[in-house]
Amino acid sequence: MRKEVTVDDREITVVGTAHVSSESKKEVRETIEEKKPDRVFVELDERRYKSLKEESGWKDLNLVEAIREGQGFMLFLNLFLSIYQRKLGMEQDVKPGEELLEAVKVAEENKIEFSLVDRDVNETFSRTLSQLTFWEKLKLMGSAFFMDEEMEVEELKEDNILDSVVKELEDEFPTVKKTFLDERNEFMAEKILQEDFDNAVVVVGAAHVEGLLKQLQEEKTDTSINEVNQGFSVPWMKVLKYGMPTFILAMLGYSFYKIGFGTGVELTASWVLVNGFLSMSGAIIARSHVSTWIVSFIAAPLTSLDPALGAGMVASYFEGKFYPPKVEELEDIAKITSYTELWGNQAGRIILTFFFVTLGSAAATFIAAAHIFSVITVM
Repeated sequence: MRKEVTVDDREITVVGTAHVSSESKKEVRETIEEKKPDRVFVELDERRYKSLKEESGWKDLNLVEAIREGQGFMLFLNLFLSIYQRKLGMEQDVKPGEELLEAVKVAEENKIEFSLVDRDVNETFSRTLSQLTFWEKLKLMGSAFFMDEEMEVEELKEDNILDSVVKELEDEFPTVKKTFLDERNEFMAEKILQEDFDNAVVVVGAAHVEGLLKQLQEEKTDTSINEVNQGFSVPWMKVLKYGMPTFILAMLGYSFYKIGFGTGVELTASWVLVNGFLSMSGAIIARSHVSTWIVSFIAAPLTSLDPALGAGMVASYFEGKFYPPKVEELEDIAKITSYTELWGNQAGRIILTFFFVTLGSAAATFIAAAHIFSVITVM
């Protein structure tokens, strides 16, 4: 997919690619060699560029520290999207992102200046996850398991298919579309228009083409993308995160002092057992070490009442700290092409432990809270 636009007498050719397509590599090379631009712009940030070029990524990651710093969901989402891309690229014999590296390679071969214009990938993931509700996160994770694998890679660049995919993304996950597409289009347009050139080629994923063209034509260079005033909105995730523990403690306290000590003990025990059992079940599903099962059981009732922690974070940190993945497992996880292979890789099991224990703890919180509330209201 190739489209052109003129902005202040500057000619810009935007090449939309499928990120695991051999045809895209060919189109990128042919376009740059044909247009002979002053500058090539590539949808990469420094971090992704280094990772693709050096094939590093997971093997250079301190997994335990990343989890301790609260990046568990970001790692999980990144891993699952990467596996999906590799699944698409299997029959193409092309690694995800090769067409972007091809743009840099052709630019260097022809002594053309190139610029990496994408926003830092960690910032994009962080912004997305901070705005997604818990249920949206679960829905997104679940959809990763059931993505359509039969679609031809080159079909992903067709206008009609792209329109429907972007529309579906906007309907199902508006936050994801905003942070992954709209904001990045604004960011890239700004960086492109700040550069001095007469003729440029811009290489981006096909889903970015229409949005980027619109931003370029509007000549919008808003430098405060990360500080957009979105007006007043209720931070429901924070309300739930801090409100639920307060609500549960209040109900347990009420049961002790107003209903009876025995009832309070019974409800507290049910709270501990439901949280512990469902969280431990998550650790078992993830096939973590037996000692991690015990840690999950003990940690869940406590972390459910502490907004700063999470049972999934504690369990996966413990698993990674005392049963760290081997170097070759960190290298292999970057080659996995099937979600089921994650259970055979210790790095994968650590990430799965985070997800399933978090899921179990969240479910237990609502189940136990509903039970406590029902007992109190009938007495």
